[in-house]
Amino acid sequence: MPELNYTLLDNFIEAVKAGAEEAASAFARTFDINITLEPKEGGQFNVEALPPSLNDKGLALLLQLGDQGAAVLIPSATGLVPDWCAAPDVTGTSKLSTFAQEWAMNLIPEDFFADDFKIAVIQSLSQGVLRAMPELDAGFLEIALNKEDGTSGSAYMFWPLTEPAKLLDEPKSTFDEIPDAPSMGNAPPSFGGQADPFGGANFGGTNFAGTVMQHHRLEDLPGYARSVLKVKVPVATILARGKKPIKTILELGVGSIIQFDKSCDDMLEIEVGQSIVVALAEAVKVGDKFGFRISTLRLPEERFRRVEVRREGEYHGKSDSPQIIGKAPIKSFDKKR
Repeated sequence: MPELNYTLLDNFIEAVKAGAEEAASAFARTFDINITLEPKEGGQFNVEALPPSLNDKGLALLLQLGDQGAAVLIPSATGLVPDWCAAPDVTGTSKLSTFAQEWAMNLIPEDFFADDFKIAVIQSLSQGVLRAMPELDAGFLEIALNKEDGTSGSAYMFWPLTEPAKLLDEPKSTFDEIPDAPSMGNAPPSFGGQADPFGGANFGGTNFAGTVMQHHRLEDLPGYARSVLKVKVPVATILARGKKPIKTILELGVGSIIQFDKSCDDMLEIEVGQSIVVALAEAVKVGDKFGFRISTLRLPEERFRRVEVRREGEYHGKSDSPQIIGKAPIKSFDKKR
């Protein structure tokens, strides 16, 4: 993966143009707001030219690109960040995660690939940017978010982030609540004697609550659970299944067509571990690549075995032949006296 730098502005502009339609569709599915995306001004980052809208809270999307990172910031002042994003339920959390993944795939140049992505509401977008790229040797791009009613707001992309984890102010875990602000002894650099140079956040001991993800950190799980979560299993997409005679299979050659009793519009199965179907999905185009949008999750099949309860002395006087409970043969606990 090539190194990110501010001279890649044209690459980011072309990426936004190419992925604008898919990114707008993802936005509409997540927030029920129809918009169009259009790249506007960009260039080398200048801290003195930060837009006032970034001084306040908003939605921050972090894209991990190798050792570096990129950020997409949507200020709440645009009116495009619903209130539920600050404390989403399970459905909202899932929608935000999917949204982050789709924007990560559609707004980044083809030469780069997002290894990971995180999304959160933070109280000061400008402070997050300054934490994540202390060298200030970066590029930025303004993206117009045009609504159907003719009004518009702007999102902002910044790259490279040399310390990307600090964008969301949680080096250990982006998904927990942000801890209390640091004391003045290790507070962010101040300008003109103020703890917050942009006036958008209060560092006087308040708590930055309201990030998007609320589940526990991986480090909080017991050791055996962490071990299980690190096990890699094969994941495959099943286009179709069928049975053919061996004679037919032996006659296959280059150019042969195999027909299945399945429509092109039918859902595709997502299979884990070569046997368990966990979801149904539809095929989608992601830039020049191929992907799947999960529409239905399947719970594992539950298996029950009937268990008969024996009362004391119920089988007294019977032979010691095996007693059958459900499908499992067991030996009677009662003995002849």
